Amino acid sequence: MSLLKFLKKNISINNTVDEIIDVFEEMCKTPIEDDLLLHEYGVYDFTGEELFYYELIRQYPDGEDEYYQLCVSLMFAPDEENQCLEASFWSDETDENFFDYIRKSPAYDYVKNHNIKAIDITIDET
Repeated sequence: MSLLKFLKKNISINNTVDEIIDVFEEMCKTPIEDDLLLHEYGVYDFTGEELFYYELIRQYPDGEDEYYQLCVSLMFAPDEENQCLEASFWSDETDENFFDYIRKSPAYDYVKNHNIKAIDITIDET
């Protein structure tokens, strides 16, 4: 099963943030050479509507000098609390387990206590 299909099969709006992170972590156990993980969050206007995005991304080479980015985007309504939450963090920036690290972030504390408005699971090429 492809990684994208695995994520789409196992993640839905009915999952908790913890369950979604667990599924993404499980997917990352499938070995891919030279992959990196990225955790990004902030309020952005990607679609004409301002939303708070909480994203988990797995980036890996496409074999032709570019990269695939497999992304799980959790979207939340913007509010006063999430307006000040913005960061981008790559897995090679710490020796700590990436998933333990993101579970200690202020954005994680925020998203686990708020309702997910929408989820988007995509794969793009850089």
